[in-house]
Amino acid sequence: MSVVLPVVQCGFWLPDSFAFLFVTRSPRRLANRCRMKRTLLPVFLLLTCFYAAAQTALTGKVTDVGGGNEPLPFAAVSLFENGAFVQGTTTDLSGNYFFSNIDPGTYDIEVNFTGYPPTRISEIPILPGRTNVADVEVTNEGGVNLDVVVVTDYEVPLIEVDNTTSGQTLTSDEIQRLPTRNINQLASITAGAASADEGEDITIRGSRPNATDYYIDGVRVQGSLLPESEIEQLQVITGGLEARYGDVTGGIISITTKGPSSEFGVNAEAETSEGLDGYGNSLVGLAVSGPIIKRGNEKALLGFRLSGRYTYREDDDPSAVPIYRAREDVLANLEANPVVVRGGRPFVAADFLTNQDVLALDARPFEAQDILNINAKLDARVSDAIDLSLSGYLGKFNDQFTPSENGGGISWRTYNASRNPTLVDDDYRLNFRFRHRLGGVGDANAAGGRSGLIQNASYTLQAGLENNRQGLSDPVHEDRFFDYGYVGSFDVDYIPVFDLELDDTGVPVSAFQVDYREVLRNFDGSSSTNPILTNYNNYLGYGPDNLFTPDTYGLLGDPQLTPDGQPVPTLDQFAAVNGRTQTLYRDSWGFHANVGTVYNRYQRNDDDIYTLQGNANFELVPGDSDKSRHSIQLGFLFEQRVNRRYEAFPSGLWTTGRQLINRHLNTVDTFNRVIETIEVDLGDGFLNYQGPATVVAPTIEEDAGTFYRRIREELGIPLDQYVNIDALSPDQLSLDQFSAQELTFADLVDYYGYDYLGNEVNGTFDDFFAIDPATGDRKFTVAPNKPVYASAYLQDKFTINNIIFRVGVRADRYDANTRVLKDPYSLYEIAGAETFHDRFGGERPGNIGAGYAVYTTEEGGNLVQAYRSGESWFQADGTPTNGPQEIEGIRTGLVYPSYANPAVAESNNFIKSTDFTVETSFKDYEVQYNIMPRLAFSFPISGEANFFAHYDVLVQRPPDNVLATALDYYYFVERPGSTNAPFNNPALRPEKTIDYEVGFKTRVSATSALTLSAYYKELRDMIQLRTYFPVPLVNQYTTYDNQDFGTVKGFSFTYDLRRTSNVTVNANYTLQFADGTGSNATSQRGLTNRGNLRTLFPLSFDERHRFNLVFDYRFDGRRGNIPRWLDQTGINIQGISVSGRPYTATFIPSELGGSGTRGAINGSRNPWNFTLNGQIERNFVIAGQSRLNVYFRVSNILDRRNTIGVYTATGTADDPGFLQSSFGQDQIESLLGGTRPVEAYLDSYQWRILNPDFFSLPRRMYVGVRFGI
Repeated sequence: MSVVLPVVQCGFWLPDSFAFLFVTRSPRRLANRCRMKRTLLPVFLLLTCFYAAAQTALTGKVTDVGGGNEPLPFAAVSLFENGAFVQGTTTDLSGNYFFSNIDPGTYDIEVNFTGYPPTRISEIPILPGRTNVADVEVTNEGGVNLDVVVVTDYEVPLIEVDNTTSGQTLTSDEIQRLPTRNINQLASITAGAASADEGEDITIRGSRPNATDYYIDGVRVQGSLLPESEIEQLQVITGGLEARYGDVTGGIISITTKGPSSEFGVNAEAETSEGLDGYGNSLVGLAVSGPIIKRGNEKALLGFRLSGRYTYREDDDPSAVPIYRAREDVLANLEANPVVVRGGRPFVAADFLTNQDVLALDARPFEAQDILNINAKLDARVSDAIDLSLSGYLGKFNDQFTPSENGGGISWRTYNASRNPTLVDDDYRLNFRFRHRLGGVGDANAAGGRSGLIQNASYTLQAGLENNRQGLSDPVHEDRFFDYGYVGSFDVDYIPVFDLELDDTGVPVSAFQVDYREVLRNFDGSSSTNPILTNYNNYLGYGPDNLFTPDTYGLLGDPQLTPDGQPVPTLDQFAAVNGRTQTLYRDSWGFHANVGTVYNRYQRNDDDIYTLQGNANFELVPGDSDKSRHSIQLGFLFEQRVNRRYEAFPSGLWTTGRQLINRHLNTVDTFNRVIETIEVDLGDGFLNYQGPATVVAPTIEEDAGTFYRRIREELGIPLDQYVNIDALSPDQLSLDQFSAQELTFADLVDYYGYDYLGNEVNGTFDDFFAIDPATGDRKFTVAPNKPVYASAYLQDKFTINNIIFRVGVRADRYDANTRVLKDPYSLYEIAGAETFHDRFGGERPGNIGAGYAVYTTEEGGNLVQAYRSGESWFQADGTPTNGPQEIEGIRTGLVYPSYANPAVAESNNFIKSTDFTVETSFKDYEVQYNIMPRLAFSFPISGEANFFAHYDVLVQRPPDNVLATALDYYYFVERPGSTNAPFNNPALRPEKTIDYEVGFKTRVSATSALTLSAYYKELRDMIQLRTYFPVPLVNQYTTYDNQDFGTVKGFSFTYDLRRTSNVTVNANYTLQFADGTGSNATSQRGLTNRGNLRTLFPLSFDERHRFNLVFDYRFDGRRGNIPRWLDQTGINIQGISVSGRPYTATFIPSELGGSGTRGAINGSRNPWNFTLNGQIERNFVIAGQSRLNVYFRVSNILDRRNTIGVYTATGTADDPGFLQSSFGQDQIESLLGGTRPVEAYLDSYQWRILNPDFFSLPRRMYVGVRFGI
């Protein structure tokens, strides 16, 4: 017999000489060849170096219950999912069967044996990463009727000896019964998982929210998740991660999707809250599945599943407190006259509104969200050993949101909600899987009754593509950038200004031109793209018929006057001009954005993730003994990300254009081009000149600017003629009229993976500094971000003396694939001590290394001031110090390094010189390699209890704050990082977690069990802000570094009651102490100016106590005497009680916050929270196989206003304490007797301080129906 097996990764075929590993031979030949195993097995492991999903398997023993529980060898065992045949095998001599490398889900198995009726075990939940066990008992008592199948419901064992991970798995039925549709909320019922409120980010066992990874069908995803109705299983892993999981330091939320069914089926759903609450949530969904090609009446060779859901939410994040919004008639008046004159002074009209002018709403206006989800899956069975799967997902998300609604910003909700920006998020994913089962125990039996050294071998190849595209913009203007700031046409003219030449007696004898003067003729807002902003100028009383001045020339020193003798107004006197609204009129009281405010930000992101992975699983059984069986998984993963972003701040284009359009024109010269000769009448009434005067063109001083040239080329205007940008319409302007440098210098655009116009580009970091031969300047091409991640692992699961061991090791490789600074203390490389002393002489102290950076006493000097090695500083004589503050001349921050390239010192900003080379400042990112051992074991203490423990090392690549582009460094001197706008650090290293856990699970009764566990985690190299000081050119800058540390200690208790007298209960309690030096990457902002605090304090997401309860009651006529109308009715109650999260108290209240730390950092806590959710449902069977489910669910049944955030000066959620403070009293005192009423201030203040994010979500009620055929 000859067997040829593909080894795709290594590029060649496995010859017949290796076939003995999979195919049974005679005992003698097998014994001879097994002598080669020590040599061939490592080769095999090397050749099959696939990335493996942890082996998900099903095993069990088939016994004759009527024959003394004797095993039945060679019985045929078939596996079914959704009625469709999956695979088959036969039992071995001991009656054991084994299915390997199967997808998680719910399955049936059927056993057929001669002389026995077919026996089926139904509804077996196959949990991921486990060897699931389902024993089958058959009997032939009463004779054999082949037309009858004996069906038995599977009972999930209370004690799972094989389970070496911590967490919980929810099946599709359990998900449907729970009173929530939110995946994070579903996950949070697991012990050790927590979220502040429904739908909020998940934290797992004290790790940061960005340490939680999401997987769908074995592939990590970054974009939106799929609807819960498409989930077959939801697994939450809180500890004991298998070696297949990497790039994570917290926990895993793994989703297995539903697949095709054996028969064509349709499922529909609809849900709404209309008429039940004020939040307007509705959804409709449809799913169809079934076979496309079948073999006979059994096996589906090609099957599909297609589903879609549309969700509409009038308010996607309802508020528990009233939302105040001005009445429609009041808004109409405000929009018509946003600025009013009172007492001879202009004011924001909204400053005079009181409670009678607003409405208290339940739902936030203009906060609509609509979501479309489409899922597709195609499964093909090429043969009994090979199957293919192609799945896809499309998600379209459109959301309006209120800027600065919460926190200390200026909120839009009261007056400007109609201009809420729009966020568009489109995702698609494609995943292809090829799976080949090479052999199994059944094959061995068929070949002679003995098993091979390697059994149940299979491998899988998987390729995935994920794309996420986001767009953010004003809902009206979208990508029409020059519409953002346009308020109308300002007729600005440039008239010649003359001076008088006097004779010896002081009498004017001639006039000569000395300059040009900008004068405003009139203003016309009829063409405005922002009519409300145009109305800001109504208080001035100007209109298109106003002619501010007819003058065509002026006299030096004399103002230009209107026909009625008033000074001609300037642009600065208008409340709103193109591209700018005066600060005084932008908001009301500093709390609420004024009407007509435009969201001045446009952004789009385009992120791709390319994944290639494979897996190989097999059972290694030395000596044909199940007692020495090893379950091996091994493999690799390669992932390439491509991230692009383009961001613009469009309103500023008008201001920048106004500054650039005539910047090349400078005064006048008598030798300039003569434009014309005019008759003038100049003088003050006593000394007049009347006569001719020559008008000449302004002097041209050309520079590298682009805008002033291109706009004149398009308009056909000479370079020596003034152009008024405010007379142009938006369609006459475009970004390509500017150069990249003009826009980036003004900070109007930022980009990577695009050019400055928003066109997609590729390339490398170095391309930015390449010189364009056409212009002689930088190309300003910014490459996309392309980090590379790869991993490989090996894992073995085996049993020794009833102790199950899982031993694995994982290797990760992370490459940021970009350039980083050679020295974070300097933009340019600093010369080493050896180079410096070779260059300038002098003796290098003995303890100073050759590469130590040198600082001198003056710019370009040759006298040493200090040395530095990394973070260590030394005096000029080599004496170590505790930091730069101890060194004279260095402590000021004004330092003079001796640069490796002397040309750096000759330029104020050498990076902008065409002589700059990348090697002057940058080096390649140092690739990070990490080895992570994983060890777990479990063993039965007795038949009623099981002990388990694990030790894991987890590593995660830097989750954020890692991208600094060449464009960022180009403007490093102008825009160094500050605490409010830190500079990203591409040199960040991966974060690390060391995780320990011990616990045991014991049976409490025949249907219930209790699990107790204790865990400890060390969080290392976590990302946090840090300040570099001293830094040449900028003194200091703030960036990110791997400086945070934390520890988590906790205990979890879980009680699981299986269905008993119609009741199931799952309850858990977690006691946790999560402490660290920082809760997120910016949590140390403002705490210190020099160095980070190294003291541990409670993390901001630490929950000391958390209780979860899920109670489910099913009215089932088969289980008791109940009224018929209650049959098939179920009630599910979910209760959550959690102690408050910590915050840092302050003692100085401000209007919307507080300052001055009172007590310890995070030394105060919010109050306890309690939430009760529920669902009642009823199942109906109609028309034979059709099913109908009607339900009513309520979130936050008690409508509790739980406090999840507070004002830090008072510890309450609805009062910052400002008005009671001396600062608040001074504020009120200053308003007394003023034009604006105190009542208006107090009312407006009250509308603003009610922060919806300080409270949990209110009660929401839904009624829904599900229908299936």
